[in-house]
Amino acid sequence: MTALIACVVKELRLLGRDVHGLALLFILPLVFILVMSLALQDVYAARGGRAIDVLVIDRDGSDAARALTQRLADNGAFRISQTTPLPSDARLKERLRAGEFSFAVDVSKTYGATVLTPPQPGAPPLLTVIVAPDASKQTEAIFLGVLREAVGRQRLDLLLQRVGAGGGDQAAGKAQIVTTYAFARETPPTAVQQNVPAWLVFAIFFVAIPFSNTFVRERELGAHRRLRTTNVSPVTQFFGKLIPYFAINQLQVALMLAVGVFLVPLLGGEALQIRGAPEALVLLSATVSLAALGLALLIAVAARTTEQATLLSGLGNIVLAAIGGIMVPKFVMPAAMQDVAAWSPMAWGLDGFLDLLLRDGDTAAIASELLKLGGFGAVALVAAWLIYRVRD
Repeated sequence: MTALIACVVKELRLLGRDVHGLALLFILPLVFILVMSLALQDVYAARGGRAIDVLVIDRDGSDAARALTQRLADNGAFRISQTTPLPSDARLKERLRAGEFSFAVDVSKTYGATVLTPPQPGAPPLLTVIVAPDASKQTEAIFLGVLREAVGRQRLDLLLQRVGAGGGDQAAGKAQIVTTYAFARETPPTAVQQNVPAWLVFAIFFVAIPFSNTFVRERELGAHRRLRTTNVSPVTQFFGKLIPYFAINQLQVALMLAVGVFLVPLLGGEALQIRGAPEALVLLSATVSLAALGLALLIAVAARTTEQATLLSGLGNIVLAAIGGIMVPKFVMPAAMQDVAAWSPMAWGLDGFLDLLLRDGDTAAIASELLKLGGFGAVALVAAWLIYRVRD
């Protein structure tokens, strides 16, 4: 036990001498979390089902115009707003360019009186749609389709009322919508829910670079052999290096979660909600760290120089992050890429955190991720030990 404590203290002193490298383990993922969470929050919100803002300018004030506005408001995909007094054309375009609304619908003064009248050449349009410059063509096509459908249904209602046949909505009935997926599992994350755990996992695996470099440097200097002469076994040396980095990983988890909860909302983003069972969160953090440190030790014993260690650690982390849903969320990947992502240990860690933070999961909900991460870490540690024994 005394030898283990001495090895841990030695490793902490080495870490203390490399203040810049130690700070990088915390600053780099923190920057990624802030930049990605704030820059992409609107993109994630739109994909997650946020209502599209639409401004209705009712110049008519008739029952027909109000009924049209209500029909649009009844569509859950759009959030309808009205303005009084009526804005000028310049002010309206300014608000659209500023991103307040995606669309504006200008209802003409004659809408109620002419909605059933066939269009006359040269007559002003019943409706004018002004589109914001950042609205996508797909969203524009959907909105125009909804607007045409609303006007068409309103005309049908008015015609049926004239002949005494009742409203078109009652005659057509309502459609039943049946989903074929488990909603709780498929809920897409917000920007902060995706990026905090994603870059947190990346930060945990990123310790492979300083870990492998110090390991190789000590081996080149003969420190490992000198420790062996003092009856410090390789197992004790390994644990003496793993324990400090395990502690650093847990500090990274605490800091990154705190950034999502407190710092991101201060900068205008959405606050991260810490959900799920606390014990499951602690267990997942420890298991992700085990997988990351197992990989770091495997790289350290396999690399012959610090250059090789840096290349293997850096390139390996980037590849695992790219295919594991860290840099590009899995839910936007094609099916083939999602199958590839299933082989990345970073993806297992990210899926576990999403199950806890997004879906209120517990230990049972992340059991498969825990088993895969724990198994990967154990296999990596055993492989590292075998390679070390062969080369020693």
